[in-house]
Amino acid sequence: MAETLFQKDVRIRRVTTLGYPAARALNEPVRIKILEILSHKAMSADEIAKGLSSFGYNRATTTIRHHLDTLKGAGLIEATRMVEVRGAVMKYYATTLRAFSFDAPDLEKHAKLVDDAGTKLVKVLKVVLEDKKFVAAFAGKDACSQCKGDHYKEYAALEILNAALAKAMERKEYAEMVAGKEQPKK
Repeated sequence: MAETLFQKDVRIRRVTTLGYPAARALNEPVRIKILEILSHKAMSADEIAKGLSSFGYNRATTTIRHHLDTLKGAGLIEATRMVEVRGAVMKYYATTLRAFSFDAPDLEKHAKLVDDAGTKLVKVLKVVLEDKKFVAAFAGKDACSQCKGDHYKEYAALEILNAALAKAMERKEYAEMVAGKEQPKK
């Protein structure tokens, strides 16, 4: 009989909804840095190369263009503008995904905040999953081969939350909160 030397219950701490192309595109640290740089403003390949060099990533513009093609193919960036410069076309790109490359804080120290936010999010998820049009969009989808669960609904609900979170972070009120400006009482 085998003796157990170590055992630990592991909980899911984070949820990410990334398809294979996006996950594969993010498998290169310089591409994550490109997303970070583009989260501030649209830039050309030349501008991105200069921005990357300030972080120690010295890459040729042709290499940057390859990374941009990969990110664009994965839907993580889009061309926002094309400008004619000396007979050539210069493209500007912006990110569709906000990437942060910080070390994550120990969320166990903030368990009450996580729990309170989770309680509020359950109510939001309930509204999403009760939407008849939303649920109808998944008619005929296959259940999970492992547990026969409806994970496709979870995935789609998380995509909606993710899109809603991104939209909320674009709002003026959010920018003011992050900057520490007081919001007027209503």
